[in-house]
Amino acid sequence: MEWIVAGILIVVAVAVLGFAAFALAKQSRYSRLLQKYGGDEKLVDALITKTIWQGMTAEQLRDSWGEPASIEEKVMKTKIKQVFKYRPVAANRYRDKVTLEDGVIVGWDQK
Repeated sequence: MEWIVAGILIVVAVAVLGFAAFALAKQSRYSRLLQKYGGDEKLVDALITKTIWQGMTAEQLRDSWGEPASIEEKVMKTKIKQVFKYRPVAANRYRDKVTLEDGVIVGWDQK
């Protein structure tokens, strides 16, 4: 009987430590982004909740969604067009594609 109680206490302790580590990592990321973006809490909240919008920069997109699985780039005379691809489903197929022109989001497609 004692070993069951000890096992339950260990499981609870591991869960609490895991939760605390997750909360600390989230707070650390929030603080880092807040410092990076000059204290703009509205912007940081949007990045934390993985929100994207037209006019968002490539750096902000990376801070929100992370590094893309693939980037397609086309250099034209007047602009550079990039497609950031996220969440691969098969060879060269992705659920989310974000289109940027000159480093700024102009549109996206989510499936």
